Amino acid sequence: MTNAYPADEVETFIEKNIAPLLPLPRSEAEARRARAEADRHDAALARKALSAGGLDLERLDALAQERAFARRARADEQRRRAVEESTAIERRLAGLTPVLPIDPESRNVIIDRVTFIRTFAEAGVVTDSHIGSLDNWARYRLQPPGGGLNKTGTGRLSFFVLWQNPRNDAIVANVGPRVVVNAYLSVDADWNGVAAWFLGGSEVRATVRARTTVWAMWDASVQAIVSDMILGSAGATGGFFGGDDSTLIAVNQFIPGSGFFVPAQAFVLIEVTLLTEYHQTSGSLDLDAASGALRVSVPHLIVTVT
Repeated sequence: MTNAYPADEVETFIEKNIAPLLPLPRSEAEARRARAEADRHDAALARKALSAGGLDLERLDALAQERAFARRARADEQRRRAVEESTAIERRLAGLTPVLPIDPESRNVIIDRVTFIRTFAEAGVVTDSHIGSLDNWARYRLQPPGGGLNKTGTGRLSFFVLWQNPRNDAIVANVGPRVVVNAYLSVDADWNGVAAWFLGGSEVRATVRARTTVWAMWDASVQAIVSDMILGSAGATGGFFGGDDSTLIAVNQFIPGSGFFVPAQAFVLIEVTLLTEYHQTSGSLDLDAASGALRVSVPHLIVTVT
């Protein structure tokens, strides 16, 4: 049941209470830039000292760069093959039937259509989407900008469902979504060459989760993460030659959630999120759920009322 609640008010609730991200404090950003500049200065001094000893540092760096190009070409080929195989994986996922833990003693409500699909500032891009009965999906791509500074961020693709307690008394609602993910996660840590002998080097790590959060429309401070499941992760360190890692995420699973108190006739906003938590130091990250048949779906949710 999702009637009698204006859609523009739901959008306003999301923009005010869910979408905002806390900005990085200016002092923290300045401290990171200062550390990066100090690292570059230290590396320059070390290179000068080694060069004075007769090492051909330019040749060593050229070798590291050459091997890094070859490694990245291999990684690009792996991603291309993953996209080619995505249609076959989609068919296999469609053939799976997750076990639905429906309690015959409780009232079970099946929600087959979401209310909104969206992402957020600096949290990835939705390239296409569809909302329909048992057919709610989005094509999504997360490619955060790289750079030499340490960066911790979050990618976020959310499926929102507005739901109302149909009873005239308070209930406990257990919310569980069916989540289907066909995606390819890859990370690349930059080569550092000779600088790797003196500095910490580069690193990129990412973890992809399926998370369900319930928000109280009567009070935005009332919320709960009712389920959280890791779907896949990848990590690489750069060193002299650089490094990379990748993983295919192929999931079709019902994810049960814990209970949430809902007053009589009250509305809640259910957020089913593909959440990517990542850390970058001189490298790149690509979560591709948009190429070929790659995509993210939430066909339905089950709300168990007790």
